[in-house]
Amino acid sequence: MSMRAVAREAGVSASTVSRYLRGELRLNSETERRVEAALKTTGHVRHRNKLRSVALVLPELSNPYFSHLAQVFVEAAQSRSLRTQIAVSNGSREREQEILDWVLASPDVDSAVYVSMSGDQKVLGGVPAHFPLVLLDESLEVAERLQASYVGADHYGGAYQATQYLVSAGHSRIAHLAGPQNLRSARERLSGYSEALQDRGIEFDEQLVLSGPYSEAFGAASLPRLMRIKNRPTAVFTASDIAAIGLISAGQHSGVRIPEDLSLIGFDGIPTGAWTSPRLATVVQPYSELAHMALDQIERQWRGEDTQPFNLPMTVAWGESVMPLQSGVV
Repeated sequence: MSMRAVAREAGVSASTVSRYLRGELRLNSETERRVEAALKTTGHVRHRNKLRSVALVLPELSNPYFSHLAQVFVEAAQSRSLRTQIAVSNGSREREQEILDWVLASPDVDSAVYVSMSGDQKVLGGVPAHFPLVLLDESLEVAERLQASYVGADHYGGAYQATQYLVSAGHSRIAHLAGPQNLRSARERLSGYSEALQDRGIEFDEQLVLSGPYSEAFGAASLPRLMRIKNRPTAVFTASDIAAIGLISAGQHSGVRIPEDLSLIGFDGIPTGAWTSPRLATVVQPYSELAHMALDQIERQWRGEDTQPFNLPMTVAWGESVMPLQSGVV
């Protein structure tokens, strides 16, 4: 079916349809709906240019998790001859919106991979259904109503494994330094922690859960609060490695020994954790698989194919920061 037939069906000019299909024109939502409906009605086959570029939207680069993710992602994109533009939102909802508006308006950006820190799904409200977009690491409910796909690690499963690792080492008073509860990932990690305790017959104690940002400062500030608890914990599961590193640093300054006084396991598997003293036990994100899977989904969307959400498994990495409670031997 010709492009003129599509234009007649949608009530627009043939040049409008042509420029829209080439990605050179952004339409308002109502006009886009009519054009997309006309494409389906007439059976017109899209012929799109080659995917050239992808924007990677991150909350920050100061957190080693995000900087390492960015490095792996850029390398994965380069292996596919894709240019990457990195934009940093600083975790601000307003900045996330500004960046997505820029991405949609820019003729130099064909697609986007978006890591949310605000957890606000409204920022995706203006994303056209045809625009290739993948949510990475942090899922938002609105994505299910868009063509956007989600690729992330199994936050619940990783937290469950981390907690079970500590329980298997003999610990039952296990604290959790949780992430920001406006984020689904943080809530899933908290759920994995609490259900792992429950499955081993350990009562959940809300005073052992502290919530805060994924930051070194939060980890450091949490240590004295944990040590003041009357029946204090013997182990801690932190929802991020960077918080665990902050806790280790605070322990070195306050005389709390890791793991002799407090066993510790983190979450993310950032390279920095291998250089802490003691070496940090953690659950590792599958960085390379996440990057390549996100790009696979971008390419599928670009070709007009269906996508689906993916939760990739995590693995526990042994470290010297966990000591069996009873034997006293690492």
